[in-house]
Amino acid sequence: MAVDFPAPQTARRDHVVFALGPQCKEQLLMRFDPGWFSAMDYEWVDVATFKGKQWEDFLFAARPTVLVTGWGTPAIPEIYARSSDLSLRYICHLVGSVKHIVPRSLLERGVLVSNWGTSVSFAVAEHTLLLVLGALRNLPAWRNFMQSWPEHKGSSASTFVETRTLQGKRVGLHGFGAIARELVYMLQPFSVELSAYSQGVPPGLFEQYGVRRYGDLKELFSNSDVLIECEALTSHNRGSVNEEVLKCLPDGAVFVNVGRGHLVEESALIQLSREKNLRLGLDVYQEEPLPVDSSLYSLENCLLSPHIAGPTGDAFSMLCELSLANLRRHLLREELEAVVSLEMYDRST
Repeated sequence: MAVDFPAPQTARRDHVVFALGPQCKEQLLMRFDPGWFSAMDYEWVDVATFKGKQWEDFLFAARPTVLVTGWGTPAIPEIYARSSDLSLRYICHLVGSVKHIVPRSLLERGVLVSNWGTSVSFAVAEHTLLLVLGALRNLPAWRNFMQSWPEHKGSSASTFVETRTLQGKRVGLHGFGAIARELVYMLQPFSVELSAYSQGVPPGLFEQYGVRRYGDLKELFSNSDVLIECEALTSHNRGSVNEEVLKCLPDGAVFVNVGRGHLVEESALIQLSREKNLRLGLDVYQEEPLPVDSSLYSLENCLLSPHIAGPTGDAFSMLCELSLANLRRHLLREELEAVVSLEMYDRST
């Protein structure tokens, strides 16, 4: 359902450029009403047509005051971001991470940047819980068992498949951002023992959520029956979940990754999943799409999903409405939602 905005009365004229890839453009156009933006100049550009310096040349020529970005938008050139006569005042990013599009120098110069904020955290947390439960219940083994079910007549399916419950398990969270904090609430009915590690997070935040804080990854992994990887990827923690850390997991532990593939040494994960009988639930990988010859496909206890933890199809409409609402707030000089600060930018993937 589209957001019903009143016609602006006090907004000064702006030049808004919608520079979106096909998926974001299609979703936004479904909810876009030109009447909402009668007090400004706006244009839609086909970013897929830009080659070489054409995107840079377009920005200098168009002189947007507002840029609407999302999946498929080219990175904003640093030379444009540092230009002396920069007209850009606001970047409305429809989706999550802005780092691959927005140079830090734009935030330093006071350009406002917003994204979907925490609005899809619940969707990612839901998918995480799905992977955790699927791994514990050994979902990858169901089909093989059912295909040979007549051979096991009279035996307990749950015993043969080796299902487990989440109730009372020790659950570790590597990362304590919005997704992890959403998981804290979702996991409460299971009476789990929650612990976490995330560098740079104030100790008081863990205490606020009733989560035990460990001092390093080895300690966290050693004390987790279920380890959930949901940390943001930075230059400092790339590959930090290496063989030495993964070896700390108890035999038969569940390892779920909804963070970033490059946090984890994938080859070590594959090797140790066999040696320690680990159960895996993965939504992200070092190479995406996951190559068809990846060894992950050969693992019996590995539940794979194609980087779809969030947002869901029905949740995407909420993101578009948030972006359109933020655009109107900016044009009316009102306070924005989900603004990306420099601190948030530095911690983001």
